[in-house]
Amino acid sequence: MDTGVKERSFFSAICVERCGGVCCDPWWGIISYPFARDGGLGNPSVFRAEVLKGIKARVGRITDAYKTSGEEPRRLFGQPERYNVVVRDIRRSGQAVTMNLVAMFAFRCSLLGDDKSCSIHPSIIGCEIRPPHCGELGSRDAGPGEKGFCRIIHEAGAAQGDQAAIDAAIEREKGISARSFNEGAETAEDAAERVVEAVRSWCGANAPDLLPDDRAAQQPGRNDPCWCGSGAKFKKCHGR
Repeated sequence: MDTGVKERSFFSAICVERCGGVCCDPWWGIISYPFARDGGLGNPSVFRAEVLKGIKARVGRITDAYKTSGEEPRRLFGQPERYNVVVRDIRRSGQAVTMNLVAMFAFRCSLLGDDKSCSIHPSIIGCEIRPPHCGELGSRDAGPGEKGFCRIIHEAGAAQGDQAAIDAAIEREKGISARSFNEGAETAEDAAERVVEAVRSWCGANAPDLLPDDRAAQQPGRNDPCWCGSGAKFKKCHGR
């Protein structure tokens, strides 16, 4: 067996036999994107609806992208079990508030077996039908912050077979995943509300003039997006 094949077999064994689905149960979909709000916090209900729409759009982007490549494609994910949306780099730009949102969604893969093994892993079925992003996970060539980086595989490569070091990396990854899951919101609506509260808190400390007055905070205008994130105008949704 050539060196490349042996190496791939070694890392596949770690992924399938020892990892126990740490990166797949749950599987974390992470998307970072900029967000701007003209007029500061403005009407919080409208702001919440805008954030919620963005969250749902990115969940849909992930569920649409992650399908098997066989003759009968199958989706890997339904709706997330947890929504972690972190607000970073809030800044004021004139009368606007800009920020970066890091959305982290905890999905349960429908193709993960009860024993936490991947039922479509190439080392099991002998071919690759996973979505491209799944195929990149666990790449030894990927570095921290790069697509396909896995701390466990990275540690396994550096450890040169040190089983204790690999086990320690697996336990660290379990702790990170559990903490992110426990800190996440159960619904997209709750996650959007957390974003609004984070921006409200920042404005209170740094730009109080961008906070809404009491009247603006009551409900959206009739032609504003509904607060529920449906995409319909308030007057045609919850404003009826």
